[in-house]
Amino acid sequence: MYATKVSDRVYMLDTYALGQPKTVSAYLVKGEKPMLVDCGYASSYANVLTGLAEVGVMPSDMRYIVPTHVHLDHAGAAGRLLKEMPNAEVLAHEKGVPHLLDPTRLIESASKVFGREIVELYGKPDPISAERVTSIGKEAHLDLGGGMTATLMHAPGHAPHQLSVMLDSTKTLVTADSVGIVYPGMKAMIPTTPPPSLNPTELVATVGALRQTTPAELLVPHFGVRKDVDFVFDRTTDLVELWVERVKEMWRKGMSLDEASELMEEGVRREAGGGELAIYAKVSVRTSVMGIIHYLEKSA
Repeated sequence: MYATKVSDRVYMLDTYALGQPKTVSAYLVKGEKPMLVDCGYASSYANVLTGLAEVGVMPSDMRYIVPTHVHLDHAGAAGRLLKEMPNAEVLAHEKGVPHLLDPTRLIESASKVFGREIVELYGKPDPISAERVTSIGKEAHLDLGGGMTATLMHAPGHAPHQLSVMLDSTKTLVTADSVGIVYPGMKAMIPTTPPPSLNPTELVATVGALRQTTPAELLVPHFGVRKDVDFVFDRTTDLVELWVERVKEMWRKGMSLDEASELMEEGVRREAGGGELAIYAKVSVRTSVMGIIHYLEKSA
């Protein structure tokens, strides 16, 4: 099963990233004008189509695809999905739109972080025609029909082009990567602080701004529905600040990325109750440490 019902018109779609369940999700809002928020890696696009079929949404029904930001696990499948969705348009923040039209620099950046072989597994995003993309600034409002509206909000920090999406009537917030990663079955949270455009100060400010919207629940890309809204916001803020300070100390001591990642991984293992971390959690730790080091080097 790829689709899980969240509420009357909202479904979580498990994209089964690289074949792994419960690591990368997308969210579907059904109705007169169906909206898909995030869409996973390019290599996962068929899984997204399967999830849509499970809940009775045909590709031709889709009206909006909203990649919250252009990182490959959130926007990679958009171009391929549009080929199956003739009536859909993409809504993206204005700073991210150029990378959807021409993903060359995005692919190069991801290859530096993850390696070219891994990016091949993720799948390279297809370029999207400009006429099928609508640029979003600080905020935009969508009428999805049937009394459902959504507010798209600029949510920088994790990336300067990130959006979060509020379903207004239910106060359901699709967070994007503004909050930390909690994989099901793992008790520890990992902050979302990757390269190349991390700004920890903006990320903490975004968490505060999202808190002010008083969401009733959070739909998190990595992974699932969170009812403990205040805990997620509090823990995210604490961890971003804590990880930046810890990694800064290691960086000043001249530790390598591998050394710093291993130490931070040990902390995550302790918080999770011991035992080996799954490979995708290890990758998340390393990527978050890499992002902080990159930020420190830029800021030096």
